[in-house]
Amino acid sequence: MRQNLVRPTLTEITPLLQDINNKRGNTYAIVDFSDVADHDTKDYKSIDNLGKSAAEIRASRWKTVKAIAQLVLLFCVALGFMYISVQLLLPPIEPDKRDLLKLPTNIEELQALKELLSSYMDKFYPRVLAAFIILYIFLQTFSIPGSMWLSILGGALFGLPVALPVVCTCCAIGSTCCYLLSQKFGKTFVKERYAEKLDQLAIHIQAHSSNLLNYIIVLRLAPFPPNWFANLAAPHVGIPLKTFMLGTFFGVAGPSVIHVQAGETINTMANSSSFHMFTVENVCALVLIGLAVLIPVFLRRRVEQKAKREALKNGLLLPSS
Repeated sequence: MRQNLVRPTLTEITPLLQDINNKRGNTYAIVDFSDVADHDTKDYKSIDNLGKSAAEIRASRWKTVKAIAQLVLLFCVALGFMYISVQLLLPPIEPDKRDLLKLPTNIEELQALKELLSSYMDKFYPRVLAAFIILYIFLQTFSIPGSMWLSILGGALFGLPVALPVVCTCCAIGSTCCYLLSQKFGKTFVKERYAEKLDQLAIHIQAHSSNLLNYIIVLRLAPFPPNWFANLAAPHVGIPLKTFMLGTFFGVAGPSVIHVQAGETINTMANSSSFHMFTVENVCALVLIGLAVLIPVFLRRRVEQKAKREALKNGLLLPSS
């Protein structure tokens, strides 16, 4: 009987929040392929396929295809709901200006859309705000680029006191929806496509398990990993939904302040060349926010290390080998 050595993924072989010392080396599992003709097929590179027959692997593939089909159908339904809702909420737009009603991709398009919607703000403020919220949550749910431009547009239309909490809430809700979709439909796809990145993230999650909320906040402040990957990966590396949602809400506040404030400058700038989103002050502010989040973690570790030294000194704790 032929045997192959297969290296399982960290997120499958080891429960979350355990000691990570045994992950420094390579861990292998011996797998028998008694009823499979092709023992070298890559189907067995995934821990999900260890010990499975060819028929079981085909059934697993069918489940993956079915999940993708359901996700595509859900996306189409959500897209239709979003489009109809926005069309019904926004006031009638003059035919010659409908081309301006699109998701902006540059500062010129953003300015044009802002000028168009500003003319309706006095009479249709709640409806414009509701359309903004629906579109924002839709983009976040399906990890579609454009949220940054919407945040800037929110600052230009609603101002910082309204736009900032709205943007943070929409980010948290949309990211949570993405989390749930990945948990429900993306298990096999995400783990096969991003296995190595998931392993790396799982190690970091385990290392910061006692301060997970702070770690998620810092993760949202930093540009790496991208937010879309964090949304997809979170349910597969053991991040609880409540912690993920709270960490997202507070973590996106820092970048959102920059985007919303940049939107407010659109109302006063003379031309698009004077638009600057990232300044020395903004970058320094983000760094200070990150440090403020990490201070409680640092203090807690100092206290734990001091308690450990005292316990070792008094013979209450044996030295680790």
